[in-house]
This record gives sequence, C-alpha cells and structure tokens, in this order.
Amino acid sequence: MKQRVLFLYNWVPDHERTSRFHECAKMDTVKRITQALTDFEMDVVPVNLFNPAQLEEVIQSNAPLDIAFVIAEGFLDHPESLYDGSGPLEIRAILESHRIAYTHSGVETMEACRNKDLTYEALSRSGIAIPRFYAFSGREERQDILRAEQAVGYPMFVKPAGGGGSIGVDPQSVVYHREQFLNKVSQLRKLIGDQPIIAETYLSGREYTAGVIGNGIPYVFPIIAFPEYFSVRSQKVKSVEYQNRNEFELLEMSDPKGIIIREAAVQVFQALGARDLIRIDLKEDDHGNVYVIDVNGTPSLATKGSLAYMAERLTISHSELVGFLLYVTMTREGLWIPPILQETGKKVISMLQNGIDGDRVA
Repeated sequence: MKQRVLFLYNWVPDHERTSRFHECAKMDTVKRITQALTDFEMDVVPVNLFNPAQLEEVIQSNAPLDIAFVIAEGFLDHPESLYDGSGPLEIRAILESHRIAYTHSGVETMEACRNKDLTYEALSRSGIAIPRFYAFSGREERQDILRAEQAVGYPMFVKPAGGGGSIGVDPQSVVYHREQFLNKVSQLRKLIGDQPIIAETYLSGREYTAGVIGNGIPYVFPIIAFPEYFSVRSQKVKSVEYQNRNEFELLEMSDPKGIIIREAAVQVFQALGARDLIRIDLKEDDHGNVYVIDVNGTPSLATKGSLAYMAERLTISHSELVGFLLYVTMTREGLWIPPILQETGKKVISMLQNGIDGDRVA
C-alpha cells in the first residue's frame, strides 16, 4: 500500500503575487513537486492552504496520513501569516497535534528562522558571526531610533524582523542618516503595520548563499557567490536573478572563503537544531569578513531558485532534489521508504559525496 503524503503549499495567480503573496509558489513548482512525489510511489493529497480550519478538515477527511511535505508559508485567508512568522508555526502545530510527521525543521527552529532577531540571538550564543542589530516594534519608535543608532550606527540595513521572501527589502533599506532611517521605517509601517523591524550593520561586500540538507552531519551544496553588483537582493532582484546565472560563481572546495562558509553553514544548522533542509545567506563587510544575515527554514524548491541551481551543478535533477528531501525526512522519522525512493536517496548521497563542491563537511 502506498504511503499517503499531504502536500501543503500556497498558490495565487501570478498577477496576485505582490509583496504580501510573494512567498507563494508558482503553479509550475506545485505541479513539478506533485509529479515528483507521485513518481516516487506516494499517494499525494495536494492542498492549497487557505486557513487552519481547512487544514483540520483535510487531515480528518484523508486520514490516515503518513507524512506532510510542507512548502506552505501560512494561510492565504490571513496574508500576514505568510510574512510575520506565524504561519509556519501554526501549520506545524496543527500537524503535530495530529501526530503527522512533516518535512523541514520543527516549531522551535522555524520560529527562530522566521524571526531574524531570534536567529541572531541563537547564532550569537554559538559564536557564529552576525552583524550588530537592534529590533523594535512600533510602541516607542522615536526612542528606538535613538537606541538603534547607538547599538548599530550608520550605515544600517533596515528590514522587517519577521518572515521571509525579502518583503520590505529594497535599495532604500540601506540608510546613512536619520532622515533616511525614518523614511524607511515609515515605508515599512505602511507595508507590515506594527510588526517588528530590525536595523543591522550594513555590509557592503559580496553576498553568498549555501544550501544544507540531511540530518546529523548534513551535506552542503555548492556555494553560490552572487555578482558584486547585487548589492541589495530585493524581491525584484531575486525574481529575475536566475537570468544572470552565468554570472554566478560557484566556490570550489579548496577556496578559502568556501571553507569558511561551509563550516559556518553546518554550525548554523546545528546551532538552530535544524532538520532536513535550510538555506543560509551570508555577506562580507569591507574587510572580507563573512557574517550570517538570514536563515531560510523552507527555501524555495522552484526550478529557477538558487537551491535547484546548486543541485543541478551536481547533476541532481529537480525531481531527485524533491525526492531526497522526502527521503531524509522519512529516514529521520523511521518510516517505511518505497524501494524507488531508497534508490534515489542512495544515488543523491553518492552525488553529494563525490561532487567537487558537495563533499560532506565534518
């Protein structure tokens, strides 16, 4: 009998994928993941997630469910849940209440990943380099502006503390004086209301991203070094950066910067208690020192996303990437794994072990 997998995602038509719905998957991604799960002999229950009541109803009407493959960031009927950090937590809490295993990290780790101040605090306790930062809500904003100036200093990078998808990130996020700071805060308040804002040291150097997959001692995918002119990777830049892949640099295993980033990636994975898959963004300062600036607990699985590109460089297909994520989750949970998925798991492990830039980091 096939294993039944609940596939949770958020989708809206392309013309509705504005700032608040930018995290939603495109239909091409939904179809590709659904097909991949089906090809690995899973009985797939795909659900475009609108609200908690719908999730409860789907779980009850499709029981028993063996596992959930979760790329949903929240609930479409509550758009703020897609970017304020609450969505991933509530989804996982509901799944746990029904004792359904799920992909990616647990509630505590996802809470840290979706709240950048919590991310920085956890990483700082583990001695991992982060920028100076100050997080604040809208209650004492004038005093918070002063505190941020004292704690961080100019230039700063100002963005929402919660969520992902680079919502609220644009060239105006870089502020050099108080007037620019106040203007950016005003802009964010119109976009995210009273949600917390974080001001951190602006790092003017090159940006990198590293994908980490597995459990225990995980594997690190080839590290992408973005073109130096990608000074601010806003939603607009990220949505089209795949068109400039020929300008991406993949750091070789022997590259000193690559060694530093690989070690940092595994340290981040372990410090946050992550599971299965995360992606880490890092950036250099003027002196070439590397700092962690973001941890994504549910990185995009779109074919045009950076994670799929990393896998592609190791000749791991998109279907195999999806299958391997399912494989590492089912292995962690001690679930029965279909033979075809077992074979894919072994194949991908071999690729990761033998790839020039995909070797396991001890």
